[in-house]
Amino acid sequence: MIHEKGNRLLDQLERRFGRLALPRILRWIAGFQVLTWALSLLSPEFLGWIDYNRGAILDGQVWRLFTWAVYPASDFVLFVIIAAMFMFFINDSLEAEWDSFRLNVYVFASILVLSLAGLAPIAMVPGYFLNTVFYSAIFLAFASLFPNQVIHLFGIIPIKAKWLGWANFAFLVAMILTAPNPFLTGGLVLIGLLPFLLTFAPGFVDAYRRESTAKVRRHKFERETAAGDTFHECATCGATEKTHPEREFRVSADGNEYCDSCRKPL
Repeated sequence: MIHEKGNRLLDQLERRFGRLALPRILRWIAGFQVLTWALSLLSPEFLGWIDYNRGAILDGQVWRLFTWAVYPASDFVLFVIIAAMFMFFINDSLEAEWDSFRLNVYVFASILVLSLAGLAPIAMVPGYFLNTVFYSAIFLAFASLFPNQVIHLFGIIPIKAKWLGWANFAFLVAMILTAPNPFLTGGLVLIGLLPFLLTFAPGFVDAYRRESTAKVRRHKFERETAAGDTFHECATCGATEKTHPEREFRVSADGNEYCDSCRKPL
């Protein structure tokens, strides 16, 4: 759904920098999530060194601008493994659709805008908030490209990706509305989803316009079809027995046919 202008720009960038793309980028991120979870078992303080911390970043710990993205998805080993396997699946689907370079651009752009937004003096966002928005952006991209893909929730419940995408969107809205500062939180979420919006919004708008145009044409066709095959038609208002079945039609002395509403003033 990337807009044509964006496609042309990405094509130009890929010709120059495509060789720098990291294949299976989301697989790498998922793998490092599992690794950081394992390291946290050996040293619980380790997670404190990779989490997002605005003050620490401004003091020179610049690695925190990116390492928050590999923060473990959970403390529970089973959930960590399931999340990693699901990320493998999403990576392969997105990479097959976009190729490695475009997926790299999307992933790193999402990480970058979130990291920069967190540096704002009024932000003071925790790392888990950035993780939530980042992985929402990844999943929403998957759900937008493969809306009818069936996913077995918890390995049991089959549900289409588009419904999970809507659930994800509803979760983000709920997070904004329940935040202490909804306007600030909403702004940060919007910034974090900027790569998603730039990628998919033009396609959504075009699809809506095409659907609206198709509905208008279909309605016009049905109306013309219904009105075309009629026996009675009022010479004054154009009503027929199909458009106005409650009316009665009579032929006047002038040879034209009129409905009962138009005959009254005659």
